[in-house]
Amino acid sequence: MKKVVLAAFLIFSGVQLFAQQILTMKSGEKMNGKVQSLNNGVVEFLYKGNVMKINTSEIYSINFAEASMSTEGSSTSSAPREVGEKQVMAGNYMVRYKVADRVIDRHPKVDNLTQEKGTVVVEISIDKYGHVIKATPGAPGSTTNSDYLKTKAKQAAESAMFNNVPTAPLEQKGYMVIVF
Repeated sequence: MKKVVLAAFLIFSGVQLFAQQILTMKSGEKMNGKVQSLNNGVVEFLYKGNVMKINTSEIYSINFAEASMSTEGSSTSSAPREVGEKQVMAGNYMVRYKVADRVIDRHPKVDNLTQEKGTVVVEISIDKYGHVIKATPGAPGSTTNSDYLKTKAKQAAESAMFNNVPTAPLEQKGYMVIVF
């Protein structure tokens, strides 16, 4: 929401935005384009030559960095990202993940009933049907030692379902990054 407010400020102050922006929808979809205007909670966004009118309630963020950056796996966290990393929205949380040639079919269920903050990296193993068969929180890259957040991250990882690939190995390893 802060980025949307920043966009409104820049637009209304008359500053021209020549660079492309990355608009991330709450659904997880990303679009490279240019913010044209923001009026009455509606963003006019130039995307592939068409002006789209999008309610701000549907937008997760607008990144004013160079659109030439890889959008796959970008997130609001400052943690380093790997090539091939993907992301999904899980409620109000952005979850990054990497498992070779796999995508999430059922998003993880992430919740945090405390004020604790931090990033938890969860090493995961999935079977060829897409079930998470093992989840180990606290891998390198984690920024918290909170047992509560580690437990919540493990539960979130176990609740996810990846796509079914009958020709995949019996077990594939990867990880999820959950920022609380």
